[in-house]
Amino acid sequence: MKIIGIDTSTRFCSLGLIEEASVLIEYTLNNSQKKHSSILIPTIKNILEMMDLTLQDIDGIAVSLGPGSFTGLRIGLGVAKGLSYARSLPLMGVPSLDALAFSFKEIPCLICTILDAKKEEIYHAVFRGGGGNLNKVMDYKCEDINSLLVRLSSLKEKIIFLGEGIIKYREIIKERIGQDALFIDPQLVLPRGANVAFLGLEKLKIGKEDNIFTLSPLYLRKSEAEIAWEKKCK
Repeated sequence: MKIIGIDTSTRFCSLGLIEEASVLIEYTLNNSQKKHSSILIPTIKNILEMMDLTLQDIDGIAVSLGPGSFTGLRIGLGVAKGLSYARSLPLMGVPSLDALAFSFKEIPCLICTILDAKKEEIYHAVFRGGGGNLNKVMDYKCEDINSLLVRLSSLKEKIIFLGEGIIKYREIIKERIGQDALFIDPQLVLPRGANVAFLGLEKLKIGKEDNIFTLSPLYLRKSEAEIAWEKKCK
């Protein structure tokens, strides 16, 4: 089966096309100066043309749900839903933190994925890899780095830290976790549309496609617009 994966959870826009266990093509752009909406559709079209395929040859669409950029997630999910609806393709939502950890699923170690949530907070989750599986040890959460490190320091295990969030918090992680903290350079572990596609394929194979009308982003906290609206309504 061929799956298109879309990740717009960060400043990177990543698209991947896979077929079973193989990556057919992948495109990742640091889109911090542009809007994801301006490149998603043209890039999907280009990817299909380069592979001499059309949407009729695709078996499903997978999209990152977040947490991450509020605007980016809405754009990615909107495009995914549009493609799914237009061609009656299965739609699979994938948490962005799972997609980040996916490349390390064979490593029998704790894996902590961290994204900068701004406002001195992070989005994070902790998984245990090994045997080709990712088992969630700590659920998705938005909080300050110290709250996370209090829990992690009690585990007394080697932990792989990855994601753009470690750029800002690397030193405090090293101070609190010590030699048990193992770091992956964020530039080597960018958000990957192919990983989203692989996780989407896993869901499709066990019949867990999502409802196009009810699937929504995984925000973890309220947006600035929601907060402002609630204050205005008080």
